[in-house]
Amino acid sequence: DGCDEIIYGSMVVNNDGTGLHSTGLGHGDALHVSNFDPSRPGFEVFMPHESIKSNGGIGTSFRDARTGEILWTTPGDEDVGRGMTADIDPRYPGAESWASNSKTLYSAKGEPIGKCPGSFNFGIWWEGTLTRQLLDNAGKKGDWHGVVYRWDWENEKQVTVWENKEVRSNNWTKGNPVLSGDILGDWREEMIWRTKSGDEIRIYVTPHPTEHRFVTLMHDPQYRLAIAWQNVSYNQPPHPGFFLGEGMEQPPPPAIYVPIQE
Repeated sequence: DGCDEIIYGSMVVNNDGTGLHSTGLGHGDALHVSNFDPSRPGFEVFMPHESIKSNGGIGTSFRDARTGEILWTTPGDEDVGRGMTADIDPRYPGAESWASNSKTLYSAKGEPIGKCPGSFNFGIWWEGTLTRQLLDNAGKKGDWHGVVYRWDWENEKQVTVWENKEVRSNNWTKGNPVLSGDILGDWREEMIWRTKSGDEIRIYVTPHPTEHRFVTLMHDPQYRLAIAWQNVSYNQPPHPGFFLGEGMEQPPPPAIYVPIQE
């Protein structure tokens, strides 16, 4: 309708301040919103849940963002601390989803399709492919450094594609950088990390070429908001307002007017 709604966990606030819908499934420590299933109209929301004993044993849910209709769920028996959604397997349409209480990877339709990654924190478009890589931390407990993995879907294992032991992650096990996003404008995403001493922040840029061309993601309204929401509450990776992944359609150009000084 041309207005922004606020998706706050299991409930949504309409642009007039009234409640749009609530699933009643309770709190969760992660939330992902985008067009994860391009075969359906509109956006979807994937999230893990904490209140398993009071929500009917639902560990994660995948729902229609506009109506709140639950499209599929996975079971749980205790707090599901983390969950992630990204297109990491090009064999299946849309984005895949997985969570920390299970070793199973699910398709956009909720079908179990294999083993999932052991990384649940952030996604990043780093290698120039339409599939997304995984941004996380590694190392000793409490002294974690930055790392990026590629999901090797053929062998079902994580492959390290970037690692730097001079930088440190934030927010304990959540493995967050200071910020990640398309801040330089070539659609691939940069990472900002702090050093161990805390007296520097460093920006890391992908060294990988790409054959794909898009308008900078920062001109997508949802993605631009996502850079702000990334540092609100529990940090979450930014998602654009269109499906960006294997088999995607070219997104429409943003309706932005840039004044030119004569």
